[in-house]
Amino acid sequence: MARTSVPHETRHEEEMGFRIWQQCSPGMMSQPHTHPDIEVNYLFNGGFSYLHGGSIVPVEAGRFTALWGGMPHQTITPGIVGEGIWITLPLAWFLQWQLPHTLAERLLAGEIVSSPVDPSDRQTLVRWLDDATSRSPARRRVMLLEMEARFHRLALMEAHPSRPREAGAQDGVGQMSGVTRFIARNYREPLTVQTIADHAHLHAKYLMRVFKKQCGTSIWEYLTRLRVSHAQRLLITTDMKVLDVAMESGFSSVAPFYAAFAVHSRGLRPLDYRRQHRPTDA
Repeated sequence: MARTSVPHETRHEEEMGFRIWQQCSPGMMSQPHTHPDIEVNYLFNGGFSYLHGGSIVPVEAGRFTALWGGMPHQTITPGIVGEGIWITLPLAWFLQWQLPHTLAERLLAGEIVSSPVDPSDRQTLVRWLDDATSRSPARRRVMLLEMEARFHRLALMEAHPSRPREAGAQDGVGQMSGVTRFIARNYREPLTVQTIADHAHLHAKYLMRVFKKQCGTSIWEYLTRLRVSHAQRLLITTDMKVLDVAMESGFSSVAPFYAAFAVHSRGLRPLDYRRQHRPTDA
């Protein structure tokens, strides 16, 4: 979360979650990938284009641009040109903001939504970089409240989807767009690979192979990451018991929840995570 460039091709799904960083040099994604987060791009200058869900979508400088990383996406040549600020926000956090005007539905349907940024917005984004690395829970809490308010404003403004143009055929990209969208809407349900394959009208083995190729992770790992993200949000924002958090997040029992949580929370147990991350007024 420091003010340094983070080349996109070195960032993998398991490294996401809540992050904010400054992109200071060209970046290029060598292949389509996914991450179960809402992503924000704000370029000070320059521009680039995504291959996103089978379409080529331009990302312009001076706009607050949001997309859902669960849709397979990658930059196209020449990659990211210019400086800017990137944010990844866990989907579970975003969904619990209960945004108006179906912004969540638009993003999950594959739109890249953007709105103009004024000078005060730019100052706020730069301040978030400092808040994110602050040791003050109060500053981080204010930062998250400001982010929530900014997304509410995005939903209320005349935000529009960036205008895509159809790309050439990409093996599996369109299919995986539908699959990741289905998982995002149903990850708290008792899903299986077969259930997901049936919904997509695909053979389970074919689904697992193409999902891994297009998304860079297994379908089960992707589903588990969404569930852990939901649990992290509940641990921070509620006093629910760990068992209830596990059930509410889509886990069938406590044992797999603890195992998955440790993998995606740097070895922390749920209650330790709550104590470390719960905002306080101190």
